[in-house]
Amino acid sequence: MTAEALLTLEVEPATRSSVTEPALLAVIRAARDGDERAFEEIMLASERRVALLAWRILGDAEEVKEATQETFLRVFRHLRKFDEQLDFFGWLFRIAVNVCRDIEKRRRRRWIFAPADEGMSVASDARAADDVLAARADAALLTRAIDALPAKERLAVILREVQELPTEEVAAILGSSPATVRVQVSKARAKLRVWIEAWRGGAR
Repeated sequence: MTAEALLTLEVEPATRSSVTEPALLAVIRAARDGDERAFEEIMLASERRVALLAWRILGDAEEVKEATQETFLRVFRHLRKFDEQLDFFGWLFRIAVNVCRDIEKRRRRRWIFAPADEGMSVASDARAADDVLAARADAALLTRAIDALPAKERLAVILREVQELPTEEVAAILGSSPATVRVQVSKARAKLRVWIEAWRGGAR
């Protein structure tokens, strides 16, 4: 996501459904009943998303691996507690965020955003080199700006704007209210806008 895309998003609940899709729900039920292949399907469908979220919070490859493993271990242990009326990925992200917080408390490492070239390793030959470089510079600038945010605002932005979770789910994950999340995201976006414009101006 570019700096402009993030800053122009409206601070409103995401439009995607907050209820788990029937197909995924069927797999979850099978996993609850002890079907190991069903649990593997859950991991295949969500492991990358968990790893990317962990990377954005932790920024360390070994910690991301640890967080991903611990997240799915907790999912396995607590899958029977999952409320089928809720979105599975919101529940999963809540577990992942809590795992990352535990790791941060223990190791207190600096958080960074995903590598600037994420998703570009197989860029089309038709894409010009200067476009790739510009995209990397833009991603690096956004990384630097989000890294400077206070922890709660940073998590609110990641979950709401990057992961595109509904505001209510972000509030549940962070243990706050939807109104608080909207305020945090609004403050974060205002700060990001000022910082990015200032840094770009200084680079001219």
